[in-house]
Amino acid sequence: MGNEQWARADGHARITQVAGDHITYATGAGPAPRALLGLPDAPPALVGRDGPAKELVGLLAEGGPPVVVVAGLAGVGKSALAVSTAHRAVELGWFGDRVFFLSLRGYAPDGGVSGPQAVQEMLRHLGVRDTDMPESPEGRVALYRAKLAAFAQAGQRVLIVADDAGAVGQVRDLVPAADTHRLLVTSRHRLVAPGFAGRVLPLDELAEEPAAELLADAVLRAWPDDPRPVREPEALAGIARRCGRLPLALAVAGAVLAGDPGLSAGELAQRLAEARSRLEALTFEEGGVPVGVRAAFDLSYARLPADQARIFRLLTVNPGPDCRTEYAGLLTGEGEDVRPKLAALVRASLLTEQPVGSGRWRMHDLLRLYALERGEECAEEDGREEVTDTFLASLVFDTEVAQEVLGVNSPGSSGPGLPSVAQALDWLDRERPMLVAAVGFAADSGRPDTAVMLADVLAPYLQLYGHGQERLLMARQVLAHVRTAGTPDDTGVALCDLGSALGQALHWPEAVERLTEALALLRETSHREGEGRALNLLGIAYGATNRFEEAREAHQGALDIFRELGVVHAQGTAWVGLADNLQYLGRTDEAIEAHRQGVLVMRVLGDRHREAGALRGLGSALWQAGEREESLAVLEEALAILRALGNRTRMGWTLNAIASSLLSTGSSREVRPRLEEALGLFRAAGDRHGEGTVLVNLGVLHQLEGHWTQALEAHERACALLDVVEDQAAAVRALAGALGGLGRFAEAEEAFERAAAGFAAAGDVQREAKCRQEAADARELARRPRRWWHRFTR
Repeated sequence: MGNEQWARADGHARITQVAGDHITYATGAGPAPRALLGLPDAPPALVGRDGPAKELVGLLAEGGPPVVVVAGLAGVGKSALAVSTAHRAVELGWFGDRVFFLSLRGYAPDGGVSGPQAVQEMLRHLGVRDTDMPESPEGRVALYRAKLAAFAQAGQRVLIVADDAGAVGQVRDLVPAADTHRLLVTSRHRLVAPGFAGRVLPLDELAEEPAAELLADAVLRAWPDDPRPVREPEALAGIARRCGRLPLALAVAGAVLAGDPGLSAGELAQRLAEARSRLEALTFEEGGVPVGVRAAFDLSYARLPADQARIFRLLTVNPGPDCRTEYAGLLTGEGEDVRPKLAALVRASLLTEQPVGSGRWRMHDLLRLYALERGEECAEEDGREEVTDTFLASLVFDTEVAQEVLGVNSPGSSGPGLPSVAQALDWLDRERPMLVAAVGFAADSGRPDTAVMLADVLAPYLQLYGHGQERLLMARQVLAHVRTAGTPDDTGVALCDLGSALGQALHWPEAVERLTEALALLRETSHREGEGRALNLLGIAYGATNRFEEAREAHQGALDIFRELGVVHAQGTAWVGLADNLQYLGRTDEAIEAHRQGVLVMRVLGDRHREAGALRGLGSALWQAGEREESLAVLEEALAILRALGNRTRMGWTLNAIASSLLSTGSSREVRPRLEEALGLFRAAGDRHGEGTVLVNLGVLHQLEGHWTQALEAHERACALLDVVEDQAAAVRALAGALGGLGRFAEAEEAFERAAAGFAAAGDVQREAKCRQEAADARELARRPRRWWHRFTR
């Protein structure tokens, strides 16, 4: 008789003795297979994410934090980054096959996977059957942690990727107790809560080049031989910009192009150009279900509490690229209490503070369009019209205060309750994009009077502080609305404003057309002051286009009208314009006297900005008359005024004028610091024209010092920056001189001829003839080299 054998069966197992014990499990009762390395496939390409991917890999390495949260706007590519990085960690051998993936569906309408459900799912991945699960949530958490502890004791690291979490509660119990393991979470929220210590890695939209590359890649994966990416790179770049460089939007646009091979990239770019229909255009039907940006944003918006949703909607009343905290408080009625709610929107990836701590809040472009749609739907509920009126009235008032402090048309104001000059200028500089946009916004929203009022108080700052392109944009917007709804006088004044702005932007031919139209209209309506202003501005435009006698007559006519009306300030501007023109005509003594009249008027009226401008013109005329010592003293006086006013653009031009005067004597003394300061001012302001003009003088300085190679480099950069015909011709002539100084006479001849053609196009006969002669000299020197350098130093 054999040995007695005993066995015990637990649960639903039964024992069958066949030459020993064999345990057979009932269906669903034994140890479950473990779902090791349960990652989705890595994305085909992770474009433009080298920096975040490298940072995330570093955080998953040993010594990193136990929890990392990749957070960002819906569709920004969080899951792609997390899954791709998890695959990279596997390739590095850090986690073996112990990598688990959970889809939490945190933004699904039903609330997605709960925290206890997530723990239960992880236990299943780890091989625990449902029948063996502890009954209580606490017991399941304890078992989960015990499983991870066992891995840690065995020296085995575990990576858990919890995708699309909507709240800390979904992942709190998944946090590994041992520092050796990693929990990688993706969420639209920056998951932050007491007792939850996760490292947040915010993910932003792509840069421009990677965005276009991702779009092209989406097309080429469907059609490898598709010619559109190569044939239409600029159109693809335009699509990428209008998609806000958001990967989801780019994927949808790519699907639209792939789904219609006959659709050109240019046509799609044109569809997306209309902001109002852009979200609709970025929708793709998949199985009868619309997939796209709006649907993704809907899920985030639905999670917002009512007060945050209202703030989200009302922020779009601000028309600028960002919104300061004070204006957010005004728009929403929250006042100083608004910041915590703005911060909540940041945590939800529906807003960003850029830079952090600046109090300036920005929405992604596509998200802003979505918020605007929701805002218009809830306009009555939110009191949107009343909020808009209050906001625009505040902008007009704040701009009036800033202009009063700066003294753009009168003596500057100061005193209790008023900002300093520096504070007023800082506010205008920071809010300038929003203020300019507010003019068009006011007109488009049926408030043309407010648009004109804001434009009137803003224009002098834009003019005097060198923001010509924004002034031009604003002037075109105002004219478009005044033509349809204003009186003939209003239209004439708006045409004058546009003509002045065109001149500031150096668009002189169009300036002459608009001002000629304004003059005819204002004469027809007997608007004498407007007629005088149109004449004065026409005089400036005529002078800029070398129509000097017509310019003199226009300025004199303006001066006569202003004297007749007794408008003293306008007389000062007419004197300055007349003086400049007299100087061009070679009537230097008369020009000096006219400049002195202009300086006197502005000084008496306390208009420091225009006094400085008149002084600069006087300095130029005095130098032309040979009064060099007084000329430099006058220019220095103008520079001191501009420094006090913080007018960096006009400081740059005055510094350049002083340097030009000194260079004309053949002396380089004190020139370099002046030019370097002017160059820095223009570069900081993004003023290409000013930078190019200074570089011409810097090149001349290099020539005087015998540094021909540096001179050539400066002149080449100047030619690339200057696009006004006459200024471009002057830069090419200076370049020709540097080429001659280097003994490259054939190239110098060609450059002199190009300069001559430029002067001819500008109507400058004298400088055209001079360049033709210099080209002939260079041609002669190319045949018979001799002592030549003195010919090319100016």
